[in-house]
Amino acid sequence: MPDILVGTPIQAADRPASVWASDATANNNIGSTSYIAGTPQVSVTFVAPTSGAVLLSVGVAGADNGGTNRIHLSPEVRVTDVAGAVVLAADVTNRGVGLPGEASANTHRSRTTLLTGLTAGTTYFARTMHKVSAGLTADIAVREITVVPTPLGSSFAGRPVKALDYPPAVWAQDTTAINNPSNSSYTAGSPEVSVTFVGPTSGRVLIVVGGGLGNGAAGDRIFLSPEVRLTNSSGAVVLSPSVTNRGFGSDIAASGFHYGSRESVLDGLTAGQVYFARVMYAVATSDAGASTQDITARDITVVPLP
Repeated sequence: MPDILVGTPIQAADRPASVWASDATANNNIGSTSYIAGTPQVSVTFVAPTSGAVLLSVGVAGADNGGTNRIHLSPEVRVTDVAGAVVLAADVTNRGVGLPGEASANTHRSRTTLLTGLTAGTTYFARTMHKVSAGLTADIAVREITVVPTPLGSSFAGRPVKALDYPPAVWAQDTTAINNPSNSSYTAGSPEVSVTFVGPTSGRVLIVVGGGLGNGAAGDRIFLSPEVRLTNSSGAVVLSPSVTNRGFGSDIAASGFHYGSRESVLDGLTAGQVYFARVMYAVATSDAGASTQDITARDITVVPLP
């Protein structure tokens, strides 16, 4: 498939809609060591773009009461629907996300990869699949999957693209250390890590929050989550911070810093409206009762989607 060149009209098939699904139904005491879909199934259908390539993200929150059994969650992709031919089999090594055998503390993580070789215009079905390394004590609290079509080439010339179709993507980061926080309610911290962005024509954006989190002595977990408001920090809340729904969290185990992010699609925005988004953090003070966790970096990204 050739690239879209300067002067070539952009077709609707070049950028079909992005899709996202998430479910917070608990799947507890998982015993399967081979991949299963769980209940309910967390799935999306999407149309492959002209490029035949999409960003594929899966996310999970989970823990193991026994403290030894790992959880693996991976994407599976089929043609048309759940009964279709397998295009991508579930495999944590290549495209999945894994959790340690963490006792009684949910860990929140995601993983994003590029899936290529799809047939333009074909409808595909994608879902999360999960398994455990052993035992019957591992639990999953949240599962999610995101598919974002990617374009060919690097130019949108040739079509009268409106300013609101693709407003600028924005990103902010700060590496000021925040050591041993103890707030159980979400706060922005100092300095605040925030961006303003304009809602695109589609009303959809990819929102990514992440950073670096550590825990020196197996104390409380710490969570990073996005908050979105109208206009500025005083505006009406559009999206409240919640690690369960869209955040990134540390382990409870003693370790050095680990770095990561969590991605999701935020839709229902108003085209042309200015929005304010920032990173909020909170501490799970009910874990070990010792505030030994630290933040070394916080970042937030907002990317308009078709």
